[in-house]
Amino acid sequence: MDKKPYDPSEIEEKLYQEWESSGLFEPGEDSDSYSLAIPPPNVTGTLHMGHGFQNAIMDCLIRYHRMSGKNTLWQVGTDHAGIATEMVVERRLNAEGKSKESIGREAFEKEVWDWKKYSGNKITSQLRRLGSSLDWSSERFTLDDEYQHAVQSAFIQLFEDGLIYQGKRLVNWDPVLETSLSDLEVVNKDLTIKIWEIKYQLEDSDQFVTVATTRPETLLGDMALAVNPGDERFSHLIGKNAEIPLCNRLIPIVADDYVDPEFGTGVVKITPGHDFNDYELGKRHGLHLVDETQCGIGTEKEFDPISILSKAVKIIGIAPEKFHGMDRFDARAELLNDLKENDCLIKESEYESTLPYGDRSDQILEPLLTDQWYVDAKTLAKPAIEAVKTKEITFVPANWEKTYFQWMDNIQDWCVSRQLWWGHRIPIWYDENGQAFAGHSEDDVRAKNTLTGPLTQEEDVLDTWFSSSLWTFATLGWPEKNSKLELFHPTTALVTGFDIIFFWVARMIMMTKYFMKEVPFKEVYITGLIKDENGQKMSKSKGNILDPIDLIDGVSLEELLEKRTEGMMQPQLKEKIIKQTKKQFPDGIDSYGTDALRYTYYSLASPGRDINFDIGRIKGYRNFCNKIWNAFRFIEMQAVNHEYQPTTPKADDFSDWMSQKINQTSINCKTHIRNISL
Repeated sequence: MDKKPYDPSEIEEKLYQEWESSGLFEPGEDSDSYSLAIPPPNVTGTLHMGHGFQNAIMDCLIRYHRMSGKNTLWQVGTDHAGIATEMVVERRLNAEGKSKESIGREAFEKEVWDWKKYSGNKITSQLRRLGSSLDWSSERFTLDDEYQHAVQSAFIQLFEDGLIYQGKRLVNWDPVLETSLSDLEVVNKDLTIKIWEIKYQLEDSDQFVTVATTRPETLLGDMALAVNPGDERFSHLIGKNAEIPLCNRLIPIVADDYVDPEFGTGVVKITPGHDFNDYELGKRHGLHLVDETQCGIGTEKEFDPISILSKAVKIIGIAPEKFHGMDRFDARAELLNDLKENDCLIKESEYESTLPYGDRSDQILEPLLTDQWYVDAKTLAKPAIEAVKTKEITFVPANWEKTYFQWMDNIQDWCVSRQLWWGHRIPIWYDENGQAFAGHSEDDVRAKNTLTGPLTQEEDVLDTWFSSSLWTFATLGWPEKNSKLELFHPTTALVTGFDIIFFWVARMIMMTKYFMKEVPFKEVYITGLIKDENGQKMSKSKGNILDPIDLIDGVSLEELLEKRTEGMMQPQLKEKIIKQTKKQFPDGIDSYGTDALRYTYYSLASPGRDINFDIGRIKGYRNFCNKIWNAFRFIEMQAVNHEYQPTTPKADDFSDWMSQKINQTSINCKTHIRNISL
């Protein structure tokens, strides 16, 4: 027998095409069902190692239950990824000397749809290359017509039930994208920054108090100073006023337990319009502007925070005229210079702190007062909490339930509006008086509310996580009732990472309990992160990312270097990554095939634990695939032109032995799969 090595590229794609075209992945009508919904990958992106790992687990489960005779559905689809997609297309326009504003909303949306056709096809081809036996006949996209109808229906029902409302509150504001972000889209970075100590002179006195701040430009919007009520150093100041330097505005000195006497000087500036903690303190004390020269204390109803930043984070409002139109950091430099000249700046020092960055723009975020749409998450969370407490839904491993409860028990109302153009435009129309009406279209709004005057549609779109929170039932045709929804919902299980328990898992449970009166899935299997062989998180900045498709099909060193350094601006970091990549993969990455990669994932899989991916393991499993290949080639060679007749006792014994081994292997496989509780 010649020793021809196994070449997966000759078999895997051809075999997958045969499976798909024959309809093997499509569900039937049997009521004995098993279903999974794929966590929809972003339409702009490419699959990473975590996707590959989770898809391998899901494919194992769906194939096992399909082979066990269950009527299976593995729901496939992609997410429109509002912020990420808009950024990609805006950059392409900018490279052509255009902007989304210059071409208008309708033309911009067309540009994004064109991009989606390219990028979305890339994602689905990668899923196929991973061998995922998804039901392609039911593929969905979060912006297809039926799904859009489902998202609008959900919003309208929540609005009419009083669970969606509009309010002016502080949000995490991205100054580059000029949109609000949820807390979950904020990356907190530990940095060494500067802190400044500034004099605030007491009213009718030559004495002053010293305040430490890391954001001196926000003093232009200060509404109070605060001290701890138990701090004897400052008890005599409570109730008095101090003057904001350079602003000619008096602000009260209040006592509040929020103030840490050990931090800074023990006196803190309160800027409710630009700090989340200050906002709550300002509300407790009813801070408001009496006139342009003085802030006062009142009731919570009188609370009226000052905003001194525009949506482009430029100085506006009550701030001194000379700062108007300046960027926040330019204003900081100018202000510090003026404070120094006026003998109000005491000192500058370094300080270890955490700054919030946008996860997409990588820019420092700004708390900003804006009008946004909110979902009453506290009300929706109650049945979702109960569903996990009563074991309607179980987590594997169970310890992730604590994480779930910790977040759900302290949940805040969910800001669902985004100041973008790509996404589900909020189905709200305003009349001439600014009253809001919800409906599927302007005609629908007019008919429901007998309106005849001019109407204006809301410009904002919905948070991507709002639409994806409906995933398990909206993909099955909701709000219409049909046999598919009845057969496959609730889905049996969800396989996902711990990093989106808050983003997605909790929100799916809340929304599904509300609209379907049942759980979205019965079990949540939480996977760990895929890390490199040294236990380091894979990231582009570390130069250790691996593309699962590269491991399957192979990639040259030149292509690998291009992938790892694409868009990298720092020459030293780029050189470091090139050097370590050349050392690790001097000849690029070999082709290992899908089966070898999946065997590696399975061998390393352990619920909830992070996985160190060693390239050596996949080499071993490629060799294993080669052994199986050669074993079957040997059997084929022996069987060609032979009619096997088990006539001797010895042959019968061998046949029985083989049958027993195959049967025991099948039993062992079933036992192991059942032991992961899915």
